[in-house]
Amino acid sequence: MPETPSNDVLIDEPAPRRRRRIWPWVLGFFGLIVIVLVAAGILGARLFSEAMDVRDDLEAAKSRLGNVTELVRSGDAEQFSAVAADVLTYTSDADRIVQGPLWQYASWVPFVGQNVAAIRDTTEATHILVRDALPASFTVLGAMQRENIRFEGGGFNLATFRGALDALPAVDAAFTEASVKISDIDRDALLPFVDDAVGQVIDVIEQSAPIAHTATEVLPTALKMLGEDGPRTYLVIFQNNAEIRATGGEGAAAVYVRADGGRITLEGLTGSTTFESPGLSGVQHVELPADTLALYDDEFARFSQNYTKTPNFPTAAKLFQGIAAKTGFAVDGVLSLDPVVLADILSVTGPVTVDGIEITADNAVQVLLSDTYLRFPGDQAPADAFFAATSATVFQKLVGGDWNLMAMLDVFGAAGEQQRLYGWFTRPEEEVVAQELGIDGAMTSDNIDTTEVGIFLNDAAVSKLEYYLSTSIAVTCDATNRTVTTAITMTNSVDRDDLTFHILARRSPTYGGSGTSMLLDVLYFAPPGASITSVSPASGDAEGLDRASTEDGRNAQSIAILLDRGQTRTVSYTSVLPEGPLGPLSVRYSPTVTDTPITIDQGCAALTP
Repeated sequence: MPETPSNDVLIDEPAPRRRRRIWPWVLGFFGLIVIVLVAAGILGARLFSEAMDVRDDLEAAKSRLGNVTELVRSGDAEQFSAVAADVLTYTSDADRIVQGPLWQYASWVPFVGQNVAAIRDTTEATHILVRDALPASFTVLGAMQRENIRFEGGGFNLATFRGALDALPAVDAAFTEASVKISDIDRDALLPFVDDAVGQVIDVIEQSAPIAHTATEVLPTALKMLGEDGPRTYLVIFQNNAEIRATGGEGAAAVYVRADGGRITLEGLTGSTTFESPGLSGVQHVELPADTLALYDDEFARFSQNYTKTPNFPTAAKLFQGIAAKTGFAVDGVLSLDPVVLADILSVTGPVTVDGIEITADNAVQVLLSDTYLRFPGDQAPADAFFAATSATVFQKLVGGDWNLMAMLDVFGAAGEQQRLYGWFTRPEEEVVAQELGIDGAMTSDNIDTTEVGIFLNDAAVSKLEYYLSTSIAVTCDATNRTVTTAITMTNSVDRDDLTFHILARRSPTYGGSGTSMLLDVLYFAPPGASITSVSPASGDAEGLDRASTEDGRNAQSIAILLDRGQTRTVSYTSVLPEGPLGPLSVRYSPTVTDTPITIDQGCAALTP
């Protein structure tokens, strides 16, 4: 089976520093600093003594914290308080030492000073976290234990989360204050071994501070989304990457989910089982601007399996909301994920069995997107039903809550980064939560925070061939002419001759291809305010399928490309960027079943200083 990807974005710039443990103080580090200070004649012996005291205090604190995880798990508040008091004593002593006049004077010495200051600042930041965040963290982490959060039968104990909410502001404030302490450290100016040490605490603060802040901001509304103030109904779409769409794949399988007081229940299966019924299929249920409709084929807004052809997830979600209303469901939000996310969920929950087939993290993508269509060669309905049943079974196991919460949060965090998870909600304050989490899927409307290019794929062949599709994306810039070029390279890796009717392309032969030829609409969105000046090739392979229009104010263009079995092709678009400041470049794209490497050329930095 193809590799199940992480879809991490690759950028041609120095690799990010590795996440390390928060306690950076290692034997020998302070000695090296002191050697330099002694050579400069600056009270080296005394500074050495104080540095060793700081090291010893922090090592002792680290040692005492060794069993904190077990204390949190057991809920032993009394023992935790004793450990926290001891640790605070050690970090208080270290903090007092580094705030002494000798450390201040040493921080002014050329070349050496910034290294001494970095040690001092990170020691102070560590003390702040121990003093202010550690006690509150006991409450927060204690709430995260599975026995405290899960309801028998499925759902989450909101009272426990409410207790965590009361403690989160202290954690947020501590990380904010610690961030200020380290904000003036220029890591590029540090000696390598100094950066290697203090970088550990800097990395933790920089990574954790936004999380603590987001949790503090998001959790109150999230509790309401889980039915704290009354029941909510959500439509969860499972996108099928084998028939690729802009946000992942066709939405043939879906479930209705009810959240009431934290208890989560499955209300029923839907998708192709109901949305293709007479009176629903072939009818546009939601009005859309003419410019938006002009960018897609005439099936886009009339058939639910095509709603995700737009990369603007709020638009797709409103289309799903509209058709759901016709079946009697007033939904409070629409969520979407794909089989790669389902596989990652199974890596935390453990496998499920559907129709006698065990589905695991290792085989889920292959079973759902390939094997199932080979098992049912004559009729797509059983394949869709199996896909839906599997999705529902995984979801039931997910809401059962018998898994590690932190590991699951990692799964959903990665899914958002990989553009495999989206959420849209009817209430404005809840849509803000989706935006905070980066899963709203809305195309950006300005270039302030980021200059976003988007390049997407939509299956135009009516096939399930994109299980065999792999892609990569490269972005290059010409700062002088203020242009950005976005290129997508696509490979058709069909490697077998026994593909069934529902896998093979039905429309590709009409345009000179074969049953194993993918026919892909390559859809490009220029950054806000940018124009599209060229595309290569200049036109597509299917007459009448090339389109150009706007959606939500952004210029967009697509050409239809035939990609034969074993073939690799590249399509590129060039845009002229608008005048004015630009945020760093970012890329929106269609996730496939495998990784999509992305490179942004170093020259683009000149456009987005």
